[in-house]
Amino acid sequence: MPAGNWEARQLQAVVFLRKAVPATDIFSQLVGEAPELQQEKPKEAIRLQSGPFLRGQLQVTIDPVRVDIVLSPVFGADALLGSSQTLGEFSAELNDFACTIRKWLPGCGLPASRLALVAQAFAPAESPTSAYEILKDNLTSVTVQPGKMRDLWFRVNWPVSSDLTEEKYLNRLTTWASMTVLARAGAPGGAITTMIEKFYAYREIDVNSPAEHPNELPADQMVPIFDEICRVILATAETGERP
Repeated sequence: MPAGNWEARQLQAVVFLRKAVPATDIFSQLVGEAPELQQEKPKEAIRLQSGPFLRGQLQVTIDPVRVDIVLSPVFGADALLGSSQTLGEFSAELNDFACTIRKWLPGCGLPASRLALVAQAFAPAESPTSAYEILKDNLTSVTVQPGKMRDLWFRVNWPVSSDLTEEKYLNRLTTWASMTVLARAGAPGGAITTMIEKFYAYREIDVNSPAEHPNELPADQMVPIFDEICRVILATAETGERP
């Protein structure tokens, strides 16, 4: 397995809609209780719902063309001191999040044309050079030179075959970068008393069904396609960026 102790930074499931639907209470369907906050934007036909869930904060955005379900860390006071504020170990957090989506999909009643799952992750590093060492071990299409390169941001789509989609493939986009988080703290209006630098390798895996699919997905195919998407993400996390 490639280098890096990867932790989930943000997890996002997307249902692309074949046609607009009335805004419903999707948060309660997912979580089993009402959202902590709900905001309506009537002019844009958007509903935002959010509240605590699993080890983070869940936000559901419903608009005329898509439904976004995003699980993010709860940012506390220690974020000022450079805490990574991740959700936890990558595969465990992804499995818990995916299980929630999988249970909801069969009865969601949405006219879906596409599905997507996006998983962001951080791997802590001791220095920018060691972050590049992690990237070097995960990337095959780029020659990474730790200690020499700066500002690396690499994104590629290596589609994978699928027996479930009509188009016979899934998009598999991965994004890779090195990140430095600089945190400063001090009394309001006073001098900075604390400054912390933290270093990470960053990875995003975005697997989605083809954009050119013109029809509504059969209800009995939504979970199998979603499960296939999950398997591709977990396999990519285990192998790194590969054709």
